[in-house]
Amino acid sequence: MSHFQFEMVSLPRVQIDNMLIQMQRAETFCRKARSASRHPDKDELMAEPTEFYSGASGYAGATMRDVIQQLESHLPLK
Repeated sequence: MSHFQFEMVSLPRVQIDNMLIQMQRAETFCRKARSASRHPDKDELMAEPTEFYSGASGYAGATMRDVIQQLESHLPLK
């Protein structure tokens, strides 16, 4: 039988709320993303990049990197 030792880490509530907002926004962009056309019209050219898979994926990747860095900055060194 293995025994786990749990260590608590404290994060400010405002920081957790901000991380959740970032992740929820990224998830929404990914869920609503669509393919870009090979021959985009003017509306598509003027659309937000996050409307398309490539932009949503880039936003989500940047969000994950930011949240990982925030979480790691609160972990004690081993």
